[in-house]
Amino acid sequence: MNHSFSVLLDAYRRLWPNRSLADGPLDEQESQTLLYETIRQELRDEWTHPRVRQSPEVKFYYAVKRVAASDLPDGMKVALIQAYLTVMEQLQANHT
Repeated sequence: MNHSFSVLLDAYRRLWPNRSLADGPLDEQESQTLLYETIRQELRDEWTHPRVRQSPEVKFYYAVKRVAASDLPDGMKVALIQAYLTVMEQLQANHT
C-alpha cells in the first residue's frame, strides 16, 4: 500500500488533467516536492482570484471528496488523501 511519489503525482494528474505540472522524468524527491507544492497551492486556492478564494478547509473537503469519488484503487486514494493531510497539517502549523 506504499506508493511512490511519482505514482501519486501521476494519480494527481489523472484527477486534475487541466493542471500544468512539470513533465518529464522526475526523481522521487522532485515528485514529492512538486506534489506537495501543487497541493499546497490548491489548498490555499492560489489559482483563484483573491476575492473569491475559499478557505483551505473548504478546498480540502472538495479535494478529498474528489479523490474518494475517483476510480483510483483504494490504496492509491488513501495515499493521496494522506498527502493532502500532510500538507493541510503543515498549513495549519504555519498558520498558528
